Amino acid sequence: MILADKIIALRKKNGLSQEELAEKMNVSRQAVSKWESAQSVPDLNKIIALSEIFGVTTDYLLKDELGEPEFTPAEESGTPLRPVSMEEANAFLDDNRRYAFRIALGTFLCLTGCIPMFILGGLSEVAGNGFLGGIGIAVMLCFVAAAVGIFIPASRSMEGYTYLEKEPIDTAYGVSGMVKERQEQYKPSSSRSMTFGVILCILGVIPLIVLGILSEQAGEAEDFMGGLGLGIMMGFIAVGVFFIVKASVVMGGFERLLEEGDYSREKKLSRQTGLNIMLIYWLILVAAFLAVSFIWNSWRWTWVIFVVGGVLSPVVSEIQAHIRRK
Repeated sequence: MILADKIIALRKKNGLSQEELAEKMNVSRQAVSKWESAQSVPDLNKIIALSEIFGVTTDYLLKDELGEPEFTPAEESGTPLRPVSMEEANAFLDDNRRYAFRIALGTFLCLTGCIPMFILGGLSEVAGNGFLGGIGIAVMLCFVAAAVGIFIPASRSMEGYTYLEKEPIDTAYGVSGMVKERQEQYKPSSSRSMTFGVILCILGVIPLIVLGILSEQAGEAEDFMGGLGLGIMMGFIAVGVFFIVKASVVMGGFERLLEEGDYSREKKLSRQTGLNIMLIYWLILVAAFLAVSFIWNSWRWTWVIFVVGGVLSPVVSEIQAHIRRK
């Protein structure tokens, strides 16, 4: 079967007229008519666009000896493709940039909220007055409340795009090229943000170590010096995490539209079923942190739970991936 016959058969199978196919391909109806009458042959970019629209491989379109359609994985699985127009893709990328900043800011507030808690907690030990420690916890909760006030509206603003995480998509002609171009433009900025963020998280340990050493000669002020060291370290980490989260969310937006990385079609389908083990894992860590901190009143050191949790998270992630592959 030649290419012209294949285009006719696939167009009719998908219930499209020549005008409708031409609109999807961003060409004239006459161009489609010439393809179907074998008067002309679509160029390579048009072949790729036809394969995406019809859900077949480019090999099937180009090789005359292939008479039976070779469907893409999403078409074989019977999963319908969600169409995404150029306007919708641009709107998502713009909204995702704003969402990235708001999520990064909320995370920053959650982490900086620990700073007054650590410092005032240390002062309360020196003064022998638990009232200061209580103020520190109250201030931390205010920061967390402010962060929640950012997280909830930010998440709601992106509810219309949840299908990008769960459903296979069919981007209109030219969308993939536009997304890749914007992704390449952002990559240098993303690399700088990630590098700067990681460096800050590493450097944050230095004041903790220095003040920990000095606290041994500080006498009664030892607890305050320890709390101050933790506070400064958390400040470094908060700024570093802000840059890391912002860059990661923006890059994740490009991956959603290109169906790459964690948003490939295979991973989308696997996420539609089964438990989210990573989510449960981190909820357990947060519960353990709060329980240990309140019961033993050891807010100064229970942050280590998250450090250990972060180290073990790749293992949990691999376990989840193994379960889903089964």
